[in-house]
Order: sequence, then structure tokens, then C-alpha cells
Amino acid sequence: MPEATIIELEPDEGPDAHPCACPSHYPRDLALMNYLLQDIRSLVRLAAMGQRTLTAHERIEWMVHDLKRRTIVCDPDRIVEPVTVHVVGFFSDRIADADKTPLDQAEDGLLAELANHPGMLGYSSMELIDNYWANLVIHTDPADRETWRGAAVHKKAVDEVAPLVYNSVRIHKGCLLEGVPGSETIRIESTGYWDYASTPQWQAVRELPGGFQAGAFASTDLATNDPR
Repeated sequence: MPEATIIELEPDEGPDAHPCACPSHYPRDLALMNYLLQDIRSLVRLAAMGQRTLTAHERIEWMVHDLKRRTIVCDPDRIVEPVTVHVVGFFSDRIADADKTPLDQAEDGLLAELANHPGMLGYSSMELIDNYWANLVIHTDPADRETWRGAAVHKKAVDEVAPLVYNSVRIHKGCLLEGVPGSETIRIESTGYWDYASTPQWQAVRELPGGFQAGAFASTDLATNDPR
């Protein structure tokens, strides 16, 4: 399949034909990313108080209102350091009647692959209603993302599995200035979009000069329009 042309979007640009790329997603996505961050922060703080032992790459899974949650601390020693870390937030609109088997296999492979990347610090995931999912990955350096993208299991998930199971995907890249132990919220710096339901497949990227944190679009029309 030929590479899709990557469209560069303005910070407030909302392409009508591709609602997955509407800027109105930012407040909701950021709130979910910070919520997922709190799951990891809670584990780290419990460990600091001696109330829980963190084991590298242990999969901690539970259900909330019949929806799956999962948290993994990849590096218990480094994740407690109060230094700037980087994050990737993954949001998808899954095809309702798609075969889940390739996705489940890809997810298991990706989670196992985390152990092969020392820069990965933590992972948090939650199932949402209406076939939506949200994942958060915390890592030490922006270069970790490219190493991760180059892994064979990741390439297969992107090239072969994603178009079969998702209508669309958006991936936010950002940072956390005080690290996991701090109280700082996530700052989104850029977002990539993949609209698999579009023919031909549509792909775009949006850079956010200065970054986006909670409240940045609170008074704009884009923040209140529901793209769905």
C-alpha cells in the first residue's frame, strides 16, 4: 500500500470530512490521559509509603463498570524520579463488528515488547463505551518513540492490524514536566491522526506551539462541538 500523504493541520483546524481530527477532542482526551496517569501515580505513591511492592512489567488488571482497566509499571526505580518525562496517548474508534482476535494478539505482543525498551517507564489503559479505547505510555526521552515504532511487533500492529479493526486512531505526544511523582498535568505537544474509514486512507499531524493543557480551548466553539 502506498504511503498516505500527511496533511499538516493548524492548531484550531477541524477538517469536516474527518471528525476524528476535530480539535474538540482535546479537552476530553487530555482529561482521560490525566486520569490514566493517576492510576500509575497511585501505584507509585503506595509503593513510596511501603503499602505496595512494584514488580517490573507486572500486568495489573481490573474492571470498572464492566470495562477493562490495565496498568503496568515497567521500571519501578526510574518512574519515581521527579524529572521531565514524555508521554504518548492513544485513542481509537474500533469497528464494532471487527474480529477482535488480531487486535488481542497484537496487544499482547506490544505489551510483551515493552520489556525490550529500557526507556519505557509505564503503561495505563482503559476501555471506554461504544468501542472506544484509551492508552497512555510514559517514557524517558522522545527518541524512545522512534525505537518503539521500529519494533517489528509495532510495525505489524500499525500496518496490518489497525486498518482491520479501527475506523480511526489519534495519537497525542506530550510531556510531564515534574515526572510521575509530581502534581503537574500532561501537556500535549502534537497529535497524529489516521482515518482508516476514508478512501484513500487519510493521515494528518497537528503541532501545538507551546503545548496544550487543560482549559486551553475551554471558551472556543471547537471545544464544545461534539464531532460524533
